[in-house]
Amino acid sequence: MHRAIAAWLTTHPWRAACASAICGALSPQMMLPFMILAGAIPVLAALRFDSRIALGIAATAAAAAAWVVFSASQPLWWVLAGILVLFFSPVLLALLLKRTGSMNLCFQVAVLGAASLLIAIHLSLADPVAIWTELLLQVLDSMAAAGLRIEGDRDAIVQVWARTMWGALAALTLAMTLGGLFLGRWWQSLLQEPGEFGSEYRGLRLGLTLGVIITGVFVLALATESSLAASLAWVAFVSLAFQGLAAAHRSKAGGRLNRGWLAAIYVLLIVPLSMSITVFALAIWGYADNWLRPRPQASH
Repeated sequence: MHRAIAAWLTTHPWRAACASAICGALSPQMMLPFMILAGAIPVLAALRFDSRIALGIAATAAAAAAWVVFSASQPLWWVLAGILVLFFSPVLLALLLKRTGSMNLCFQVAVLGAASLLIAIHLSLADPVAIWTELLLQVLDSMAAAGLRIEGDRDAIVQVWARTMWGALAALTLAMTLGGLFLGRWWQSLLQEPGEFGSEYRGLRLGLTLGVIITGVFVLALATESSLAASLAWVAFVSLAFQGLAAAHRSKAGGRLNRGWLAAIYVLLIVPLSMSITVFALAIWGYADNWLRPRPQASH
C-alpha cells in the first residue's frame, strides 16, 4: 500500500502539492499524524524531483496550516515561526540527505538544530518561562470553569510545566521532523531502493560528541534549576529514544528480538498511557547503545 501511495504522489508533482496542502490544513486539528504526512510528502518530492519543487510543496502545506490557524484566532508569533520550522525542516534535511547520502548526519543535524533553537529562544527572550506561566494559568482557569478539579498547588504545577514547555515543544518538533524525514525516505526507497531505508535507520547513532553533550545536559538538569537545561533534556530524551528504536530494529534484524516485541513497542508508543514510559525505556536503551555499540573501524 505504501509503495502505491509513493508512486501516486510522484506521478505528477501537483498531486504531492495537493496532498501536502490537505495534510497541512488538517495538522492544526489532528496534529501529529497529519503533521508527519505533511512533512513526508515534500521529503519524497525532494528525493525524487528537485529542490525547487520540494520547497514549493512544503510552502503549500505551511500556507494551508497558517491559513487554518489565522482563521481560528490571532496566532502568537512563535506559533507562526513553529509552522515554518515544522514544514520546512524535513525537506531541508532531505536535501542534505540527497547531497551527502548520510541519514545519520541528518539525524545528528536535526538534534543539534532543535537544541540550537532552544538556546536561541532562551537567549532572545527576557523571561522564557513567564510566557508559559500566563498561558498555563489561563488553561487551568478554563479547566476549573468547566468543572475539572485540579489537585495540588496550582502555582507549583504551573511553574513545573512552564519551566519545560519550550523543551516539550522542541522535542515534539524534533519527533515530527524526523518522522517526516523517515517516512518520506522510506516511501522513496520502496520505489527505488527496497530495503535501503531499513539499513540506514538501523545505523542511527548520536556519536561520541553528542553523547558527551547529552550526558552533561542531564547532569545540569538534575543539579540545577536551569530552565534551559531542563528543556534541552526533553530534546535529549527524544533523540535517544530514536536511537533506542533503531537499536530495537537492529536487534530484530539480528534475530535477538522477536517481531512481536518490536510490534509491541510501536503499540506502546501510540497508547497515551504508556507513551512516556516507553519513550523513557527507549531513551535508556539508546543511551546504552550509543556508548556500548562497537564503533566501526576506520578503513586504511
